[in-house]
Amino acid sequence: SFPTRRSSDRVWGIGLAQKSKNIQVTAVDWAGVIPVTKRITQKHGVGNQFNFIEGDINEVNLGSGYDFATLGHILHSEGEARSKKLLKRVFDALAPGGVIAIQEFLANDDRSGPPVAMIFALNMLVNTDEGDTFTFPEISKWLEAVGFTETRQVDAPGPSPLILATKPK
Repeated sequence: SFPTRRSSDRVWGIGLAQKSKNIQVTAVDWAGVIPVTKRITQKHGVGNQFNFIEGDINEVNLGSGYDFATLGHILHSEGEARSKKLLKRVFDALAPGGVIAIQEFLANDDRSGPPVAMIFALNMLVNTDEGDTFTFPEISKWLEAVGFTETRQVDAPGPSPLILATKPK
């Protein structure tokens, strides 16, 4: 389990909350999504471990002092400029020593694949103003620019690894 007291997360926080009754999760999402998240957390028996912040993740007060934060498939829809600002906001919300975990469809360094990431990039081009898929070096550079260290990839179930980075103590 993660050494987490508070986690800034969306629905993915359910798994963390199930690992320990000591974990408190703050779910940040659009007002129309929060009622669904509340229902699902109750269904999984962890509703009392969740706090909810409704609104645009780029504008709401995220709070502070989090040990762990996740951005699950968020950056691709935000584009580069907004992603950089969001990473800075998450950095500021984390406690010293806190960790961010990012899951995204990652493109190869030369953007030649993998096919899922390239198809998704096309989807972002068609359906968003600035969305795209990014490479690990691109996201790493953004993380380091706002102050994160120890940027690394960890294999995870699914089409791409997790990207982890740490806020220095």
